Amino acid sequence: MLGNVWHDTAKEPTLATDVYRGDTKTSVAVVGGGFAGLSAALHLAEAGIDCCLLEAGVFGEGASGRNNGQVIPGLKLGPEDLRHRYGEAGNAVVETASGAADLVFDLIEKHAIDCDPDRRGWVRAAHSAIAMPAIEKQARQWERHGAPVELLDQTQIAQLLGSDRYVGGMIDRRAGRLQPLSYCRGLARAAQSEGAQLHQNSPVLSLSRQGDHWHLKTDQGVLRADKVILATGAYSDHLVLGWSKSFMTVHAMQIASAPLSSNVLKSVLPGASALSDTRKLANAIRLDADGRIIISGRGPLSGRIDDSVVRQLVRTIVRLFPSVEDQDWTHVWAGKIGITMDELPRLSSPQPGLYGIVGFNGRGVAMATAFGKAAAQHCMGQSAGFPIVDAPKVPFHTLRKPILAAAIAYYRTRDALGIASR
Repeated sequence: MLGNVWHDTAKEPTLATDVYRGDTKTSVAVVGGGFAGLSAALHLAEAGIDCCLLEAGVFGEGASGRNNGQVIPGLKLGPEDLRHRYGEAGNAVVETASGAADLVFDLIEKHAIDCDPDRRGWVRAAHSAIAMPAIEKQARQWERHGAPVELLDQTQIAQLLGSDRYVGGMIDRRAGRLQPLSYCRGLARAAQSEGAQLHQNSPVLSLSRQGDHWHLKTDQGVLRADKVILATGAYSDHLVLGWSKSFMTVHAMQIASAPLSSNVLKSVLPGASALSDTRKLANAIRLDADGRIIISGRGPLSGRIDDSVVRQLVRTIVRLFPSVEDQDWTHVWAGKIGITMDELPRLSSPQPGLYGIVGFNGRGVAMATAFGKAAAQHCMGQSAGFPIVDAPKVPFHTLRKPILAAAIAYYRTRDALGIASR
């Protein structure tokens, strides 16, 4: 029981690209071939801007090909709280967050990306009565904003999910799910077709400012650029001094079942695309196009596959959906997530002409796509949908592993008491 289910079920083929070689010049260099970097390259190319993307491995090798594939609009604050947090830029932040899922599904349609999109809504489920006020607050804010968000009582949420283990929740009908690796590969195909220069297996070894240009050194060449978008998320921290101090890296682990029988499928998520619960160490659950049930949860700090975590995930899914108790679990894999101190993503500019994207905090499909577009807009001098805001540094970053271990133990206690995350 090893391997990433998305690798085995991807419909979009792997894109053929050359390794970067030589010494060339581009207007914008993009580092990282996940959702954010490919979205940036696509939007730059569509606008006629010369751009070149360098990916260390293959497209989707990092978080973009490992995540749960839930397309969730919005951030972990409601629109009124976001306006308060960001002041004059608040409206732009809200519009970017609100429209992130629309952007994803519009790109899928426009570029005919074969990634099994399903847009029946995302449910945020309250794991205790104590957790409901946080959901009610956010749902009311989105309702006042005009978003198709509805509060759910215990009966309604049970009908949508096929599980009676939640006391209530909310459904956001802007949201959905997709096959994340196929979506990533489809973005790459679209960017290349629009004229972006894409290179896989071309890791950037160093990044430096020399005169009027940025120099990106690879093991077989140098790329010179007017501007750079750093879109490596939690998968690189060596290119910009101090960059990694703005986030912490945690690991998620996921398991997937064999395709469920038609009888069992009727009782699992019959009325929604996906769900996440209100635990701080949240579980994310969805079906795929072939009827597999897939659950994501917090993995061990080492990032290695851990049998005890697998057993815990199986217990969780069986508790919610007893009909899957005897299923075979055919896939298990893990990946890294970048977490910021305030759980808000950042589009920052650590140096002139350099834009960094980090901190999707588990909402990477929609928000990474939106932030890639926003970074491209900044490079083009356009009014972008998200402001440049540096992420606060993580205190005692050199001690982050013991701090994370203590934080996980603390949040497990909060989750057991029924206290909701925001």
